[in-house]
Amino acid sequence: MQIKIPKLKSRYIPVHNKHYAINDNVHWWKESSPFNYPNVLINLIGTTKKEIDSIKENSNDLFLLTDSGGFQVISGNCSLDWKHSLLKQIELGASKIFAFDIPPVKQKFEGSLNQFIYMCDKDTKNIIEQNINTALKQSEFLKEHHPDSFKRFCYIVHGKTKEQIDHNFIILNKKINGIDNYSDYFPGGVVYAAKNNDIMFIAMAARHAFDNFISKGKYVHFLGLGSFSRMLILIRNEITTFDSSSVLQGARANGFTNIIDISKEMQIPTSGYFLKGQFCICPVCSQVDYDELLKNNKPIGKFFISHNLWHLLKINCFLDKLDKTSYTDVVKNNFKVNTQVIKALEFIDECEKIGLEKAMLKFSVFFKDYADTKTQSSIFNF
Repeated sequence: MQIKIPKLKSRYIPVHNKHYAINDNVHWWKESSPFNYPNVLINLIGTTKKEIDSIKENSNDLFLLTDSGGFQVISGNCSLDWKHSLLKQIELGASKIFAFDIPPVKQKFEGSLNQFIYMCDKDTKNIIEQNINTALKQSEFLKEHHPDSFKRFCYIVHGKTKEQIDHNFIILNKKINGIDNYSDYFPGGVVYAAKNNDIMFIAMAARHAFDNFISKGKYVHFLGLGSFSRMLILIRNEITTFDSSSVLQGARANGFTNIIDISKEMQIPTSGYFLKGQFCICPVCSQVDYDELLKNNKPIGKFFISHNLWHLLKINCFLDKLDKTSYTDVVKNNFKVNTQVIKALEFIDECEKIGLEKAMLKFSVFFKDYADTKTQSSIFNF
């Protein structure tokens, strides 16, 4: 059976910052490659206009997302206030501009990277209201001083429970005289920041985004949900963009200087294993001579990051093409995913039939803390 690959609807966004130069190692960014995918999410802090311009030279179809500053606020490294956060994103030419936010979590210990302690519900709700007040100030500022950029402005919804997600919209409803006026303040759409690894929670949040935004033709971005299991959930709900921060976290932190040497870890033979153009025909592997790298004792792990992302993108296209009525069955029969992911997809199917609230009641027994589903031994069921 042949499946026609459609134009990419859900974008999987590789995340980069200044540690990672745009160079010939990322072959699938090249316009001449059979699968050019130049989309990036750039961290605000430390990113220069020159670096952004170098990225833009690689593509005529750049989709540039920028950081709101929230992560740097938590770690104490952000020198930007809400106004300069906007101006920096405008300077970089962001495709979407994120509201300046303080995520409702605390660092586990000083200097910890993505290791957080969640706050109590009361403190979280107070931060949500503070973020909304700041976002409304930004909205007014952009509308008056940068009307073109205002069209790209998005609010960030934080929450680790459905009640907290709903709290964002309860407060917004009061402050903007009705949630139906949302686009008058945030015409660029919405960003969801799901602060919970439970796959059922992610499915609920994705459906919440579908019901309130996607189904109404409004833009949605999901932060930090780059694993394959989560990708399945988002595409099922027609989410437009989601980033791969978890996938590339190690590469960003180390700047590829301490990347794992896959050849040593896997005890790969020193020659003859990776035949150029035969081991894999993706734009990365077809242009990399792994045997030559191994002969010179150079690590090959960095190439596999791009190689793996490329294949995830191909699966992304395939999933986008599926009829949603058969989506769960196709995943169940063709991919190796755990039972919680299948249950989450069945929950979404039920949402389609009876609505989110009723489906949550029906599946209430499954809404508990499951093991994180980031790690997959193999995504294919063969």
